[in-house]
Amino acid sequence: MTDITKNEIGTFIAACRKEKKLTQKQLGEKLNVTDRAVSKWETGRSFPDVSLMEPLCKELDISVSELLAGKHLEPEQYQKETEKMLMDSVSTGQLMGLQVVLYILNLTIFVLVDFPFIVRKISGLPLIHYISITCWLLALVLIFCVSYLDKKLPARKFRTSNVMLERIIGAVMFLVIMSVNFVVSGGLSYIKDLNFGEKIYTVIIFAVSLAVVVGVRGIVAQIRKEEWEMEQERNTSQKE
Repeated sequence: MTDITKNEIGTFIAACRKEKKLTQKQLGEKLNVTDRAVSKWETGRSFPDVSLMEPLCKELDISVSELLAGKHLEPEQYQKETEKMLMDSVSTGQLMGLQVVLYILNLTIFVLVDFPFIVRKISGLPLIHYISITCWLLALVLIFCVSYLDKKLPARKFRTSNVMLERIIGAVMFLVIMSVNFVVSGGLSYIKDLNFGEKIYTVIIFAVSLAVVVGVRGIVAQIRKEEWEMEQERNTSQKE
């Protein structure tokens, strides 16, 4: 936390204390600290201990988000400020690592959903089977987990703005889906039944589809990257 931020928070604490018509000594007594400690908070020389943040906010009738932001927040500002604080506490590398985990979970969902169809094709088991039910239940649980994590993790626009990563993920997911369809449709026996022209046509369609998926995903990621950089520039200019 920078000195400027400490000073802003300290000024905010002092203003809220005065709004409550409390002296530094009275506020200190409520929190079981000295008036000198309160003075240090308000002048930016120190910051309240983590264990005191919630009681302090309760006495000043503010939220923890408002305390850390150093200002009163409108309802629509809460999400933005909370995301900013999370970004400050998590490195960009960690965020991208978490996004990769989300992509792996998404890929696992695809596999779980399609796996019963592969089992049915290979073993002849009925589609509605305990294996199918187990896979689909697991997929459903993962869908809720991924949706929750994607919503709670900060800076989604940044996490999905890595052009190379998005292209790779698009290619991997496309290949997985096509591989499953290949197996379900008959595998090599299906290819053998095609004449030479149909084989060439199939390869061309496959290559073009892969290129489109990878290209579109890369373009979308580039747009998100530019939007994220513009937002960061706006935030920097507003601070200045």
